[in-house]
Amino acid sequence: MKQKTETALCESLIELLKRHPFPRITIQMISSLAGVNRQTFYYHFDNVYDLLGDAFEYDFLKKSRVEEGTDWDRCMGEFLRWMRANRHIIRNLINNVGGSCLKESIYPIIRKCMSGGYPAGSGSRDTADRPEEEFIRRFITLGITQYILEWAENNFKESESVMVGHMDLILRRMYGSYR
Repeated sequence: MKQKTETALCESLIELLKRHPFPRITIQMISSLAGVNRQTFYYHFDNVYDLLGDAFEYDFLKKSRVEEGTDWDRCMGEFLRWMRANRHIIRNLINNVGGSCLKESIYPIIRKCMSGGYPAGSGSRDTADRPEEEFIRRFITLGITQYILEWAENNFKESESVMVGHMDLILRRMYGSYR
């Protein structure tokens, strides 16, 4: 039941983001569209911002062909295609609440792509053997997240393959290979 309710809330937020500016979306609107009451919303999420990241991840996984063991570059390409396909939602967030909200929502998805793909925890890279390796992963993921935010803010000018190619170039220079 918990997963079904959270799925309904995620789907409701994504649908509302297509029609309303983010700041005008209320918990009551989300709950009503999902067929639950406000208390049920608060049982699952602290606020709309808390739901946003889960809604993005749910919608991305539902619409992409990403599965366990997917290489980072394919996962990232699929995510960038998802972002472009949902540009109205992405622009809604950038224009109404700024990049930091979007950054917090997409960072976990990018982290999982960089860690070996979905589902969560499937990649061996997500568990660092040493603290400095974890620092490097976080640093790279933050840099890639910012790069993707700038891409979105600049109206998705480059193709997804060019974006992934740039990321691959950086990773190859740092690691020699990232596969």
